[in-house]
Amino acid sequence: MEREAFEALQGSLSPETNLRMRSELKLKQLELDAGFSLAVANVSLAEEAGLPVRQAAIVQLRGYIGRHWSIASTKYEPGPVPDQDTKGHVREKVFSLLSSNNGKLRTAAAAVIASMARYDWPDEWPQLFPQLVELLRSGTQDQTHSAMRVFSEWVNSDMSEQHMEQIGTLLPELRRIFVSAGSYATSTRAMAVRVFSDCIEIISNMSVAQNAFVDAHAPPILKEWMVPILEIFKQPVTNEGASTNISLKAECIKAVVRATQGIPKHMVPYNSALLETLWTQLRDIQEPFMHAFIYDNSEHNESATSLLVAYEEDGEAYSIDSYLLGIFEWLSNAADTRSMHRFFVSKIEGSGRAGPTQFFNQLVGSLMCYAQITAEMLEDWADDMDLFVADEDEEGYRFNVRVSVQELLKALDACFPAALAKALGAAAQERSQVAKQWRLEQNSSWWLVSEAILWVIGTVSSGIIEQQENAKAGTPVIELGALFDTDVWPLAQSSQYPFGQGRAFIFASSFAKMLPAGIATAFLDACAKAVADTQLHPAVRLSAVRAIGNFSRHLPADTVRPQQGPFISGLASIIPQLTEDSAHIALDALHATLRVDQEITASLEPVVSEIAIGVWQKYPGDVLLTSIVIDIVEDMAGNPRASEAFAQRALPVIGSAMSQSSDGSTVASGIDLLAGLIKGGPMPLPQGYTDTVFPVLMQVLSASSDSEVLQSGQACLKYFVQKDAERIARWHDQNGVSGLELVIRFMSVLLDPAVSESAALFVGDLATKVVMKCSAFLSGDVLAELVRVATGRLATARTSSFTSSLLPLYAHLVAHHPSEVVGLLDSMAFDGRSGLQIVLDAWFRNFLDIQGYYSRKVSAVALTRLFALEDPRVAGLVVQGDLIPNAANRGKIVTRSISRTNPDQYTQIPATAKIVKLLLAEIELDVESMFARHDGAGLSSVIDEADLERDGADVDDWEDDADYDLHEGADFGGKYDYLSEFIDRGIDMDEVDDDDDDDEDVLADPIYNQDLNETLGSFLQQVVQSDKAGFRAAIEPTLTEKEGALLGKLVARSN
Repeated sequence: MEREAFEALQGSLSPETNLRMRSELKLKQLELDAGFSLAVANVSLAEEAGLPVRQAAIVQLRGYIGRHWSIASTKYEPGPVPDQDTKGHVREKVFSLLSSNNGKLRTAAAAVIASMARYDWPDEWPQLFPQLVELLRSGTQDQTHSAMRVFSEWVNSDMSEQHMEQIGTLLPELRRIFVSAGSYATSTRAMAVRVFSDCIEIISNMSVAQNAFVDAHAPPILKEWMVPILEIFKQPVTNEGASTNISLKAECIKAVVRATQGIPKHMVPYNSALLETLWTQLRDIQEPFMHAFIYDNSEHNESATSLLVAYEEDGEAYSIDSYLLGIFEWLSNAADTRSMHRFFVSKIEGSGRAGPTQFFNQLVGSLMCYAQITAEMLEDWADDMDLFVADEDEEGYRFNVRVSVQELLKALDACFPAALAKALGAAAQERSQVAKQWRLEQNSSWWLVSEAILWVIGTVSSGIIEQQENAKAGTPVIELGALFDTDVWPLAQSSQYPFGQGRAFIFASSFAKMLPAGIATAFLDACAKAVADTQLHPAVRLSAVRAIGNFSRHLPADTVRPQQGPFISGLASIIPQLTEDSAHIALDALHATLRVDQEITASLEPVVSEIAIGVWQKYPGDVLLTSIVIDIVEDMAGNPRASEAFAQRALPVIGSAMSQSSDGSTVASGIDLLAGLIKGGPMPLPQGYTDTVFPVLMQVLSASSDSEVLQSGQACLKYFVQKDAERIARWHDQNGVSGLELVIRFMSVLLDPAVSESAALFVGDLATKVVMKCSAFLSGDVLAELVRVATGRLATARTSSFTSSLLPLYAHLVAHHPSEVVGLLDSMAFDGRSGLQIVLDAWFRNFLDIQGYYSRKVSAVALTRLFALEDPRVAGLVVQGDLIPNAANRGKIVTRSISRTNPDQYTQIPATAKIVKLLLAEIELDVESMFARHDGAGLSSVIDEADLERDGADVDDWEDDADYDLHEGADFGGKYDYLSEFIDRGIDMDEVDDDDDDDEDVLADPIYNQDLNETLGSFLQQVVQSDKAGFRAAIEPTLTEKEGALLGKLVARSN
């Protein structure tokens, strides 16, 4: 076996293709022998085999571990599993390789040991952990480094809170290695910090369930580590052979970021020192960074590069970037920490408002330096314009220093919008002077300075525009005029710097709402010419494309209208020239332009149809492009002057894709386009849809088992029923079966337990729409059968997402016919449980998981009407209540084995009590309760105390100022730390987005237009005051302290 393994491994390294393929196949066959692992382990130790074969052996062994070592492996393949004696010998041999004099063998062996540990430790290999720790304590440098590699992979992948005893043993050894600069290589010390960082993540994951444990153990751990970490940060960057500290600094900042995010309140004592030290580092690195990576013509380029770019043992280069990324991420966290706000903003004397501190001003200036386009980025963009498009996208996939700066700017804008705008103005003025001076000196790098200024300010343009809209007339938030004079116009006129010229277009369009009419008109004209000019650099044309989209969205229609035709024509000419990775920006701009004037759009319908449908035909599987095409389809279908002609061009293509394509994704995509055509079209639909398109759709759906096709079909049928319910009900096929019956049969098939939940994910929406629109055409028996089938499927549902997707059907029925639905469900039985019990149990368990603004409202209102029945069949049901604290687990780390031994227990309460609890929970979560409809401090006082407990901040006398408020300008999650605060504070309705907003049936439902907070509050007041359903005796004792306080507050408001 060993000889065969050696020959196969040797052959697998051959440059001769046939021999290599035969050898690889032979290795696959040999793996099915129980002795294979021992054979390759022996080869890996045999010096006479040669280093390449030995390396191949250890790599092959790692793959074998995943495939055949244990049946617990997710990659397990059928075949014999080695017995324990064989495994023991293999472990011993591979472990010995940690002491090899070859670094590549040691690294490969460490990876194999970590893989084996996943399955063998601690039960089959209990000595592994102490053996590795012993290597850390007394091994040679190479052995220590190898053991550290094992821990690096092992702790990160497979250790958890269940292994705190081992982590407690490991941490002191890691720290000892970290602080022993003279005894260990920097790479080993950096790895020690990396493992420490993984340990911190494990500890932070315990902060919710085991908060007392974390509070007791985190402070002493951080105290041991933060002092030497701060010392590392204070050291200047060095990069002289083995003395480089770049990797060590990078690992230290990653650990600090993890600790700051995972256990923030325990990091508060170190935040001030961290800010001071990291800010010093940022300033010290700034000049070398620009000379090394940005100004490649700098006389200091070589020395700066040698300082900031280091090389691993294997010759791979790594730079200062990862350290900078960590610093910027930590600063983002610092900005979001209340106790750190004083470093960013201070009161402006005499105004009562907050302004940027000196540090904040300097930080923004520094960010403008770091944000400059690097020489490497320019080279990448020159080679591949798709990379330029991707890097300019807000959700680009390449993360670099520039993108990290962008993330920090967004964090600063969320926390301190007004102060940031002031700081940006000051920094721009200073940097613009640098650009101007360099222009005069004919320094070709001037455009990089100006481009970065515009890019940085453009990153937060929406926040600046919002401030300007709310500012007093004549009070500019930022001096746009000066920026145009110093940076925009010089770049716009510099064709030799296409990426700078393109930035001028994008910047101007980002501030479209604030542009004077003359400047806006000039840029509109320039964009129209640029997008059509094939001689221009692609970067300029693509930037003009983005600008067209921005201008079309944000300028008045009258301003854009003269250029709408040229815009559409220009975009139509450039889209076919773009790749799949770049076409989305032009297609998106086209979509925005089509909305300017419907008449002009209609006049160019043939052009629009050819481009939109052509893009979809070319890339039917591209989700992003298809989504934009669907938006265009909806708009064209909704344009009364263009809809008929557009449909005549689109329907044959869609029908062909649906009925003739063998690719499920293409069929599903075609159905999605049809759904867009129907959704955007009039109500009722044109005559031909139901007569010709509907039968084809039903035929495709009835013949398909593809989940993607079935999902798309459910959504499409929902819009069909919404727009043309009467025609569908009256249409019949050649067998006399009505369209509505076909839809119900389709739903019944989907509700069969044999069909996957994924395939039927939207059947609940479809069923709800059928009930809403077709009740006049449904007999009582048909509706009862639909409810029966749905209830039977609900009884077997496994996932919360599928269960919650079915619940709106019941909510809608109960909201309008509560008594009849209760009677119908109670008359059904499934495996010993009534339909009523099944539905209410699922409803109660998944109440808060129901998706959609309207569906949530209907669900809550339906529960009030169910409660109001005071039906004994409902009141008599006993359901799951609150979690009972498990005394046996108190003070313990609850592992999986402990939770099995002492499982969670819940109180058992009446269904009526559960309804009250859920309605109180909905009041906390309800969107409308965010709208500040009520005054008073109330429960919001809890928030301030909680914030202080979270980050250890002190409340200074200026903390109420907007720019000191942690929540100012933040998103939904950042504004509200505790849900009960929603009752007293609010957000803008514009922040709430919902697919129901364009559903005419939904908008017409009185429930949709109710203030849910008022409705539920009034209902609960009546329940309490009238003692409905025996509230005081049966329900009030089941409420938690928090629920009781909230209910008391609601009742008090009525008095």
